[in-house]
Amino acid sequence: MSHYVVVFIVICFVFRKPLGRLLAKRFPDREKRQRVLGTVIAAFLLVIGVRLLALFW
Repeated sequence: MSHYVVVFIVICFVFRKPLGRLLAKRFPDREKRQRVLGTVIAAFLLVIGVRLLALFW
């Protein structure tokens, strides 16, 4: 399952410019766009943290 996360991160890195333009069109307000990105990043970190906790449990 973790390899899906790595592939997703690589895809996001490769396509960061088009994804950034897409987010800019969807959320023209910079503050709201930053809040959405922060929520997505926090969710990924939470999932990775829970998976690591379950791995070492």
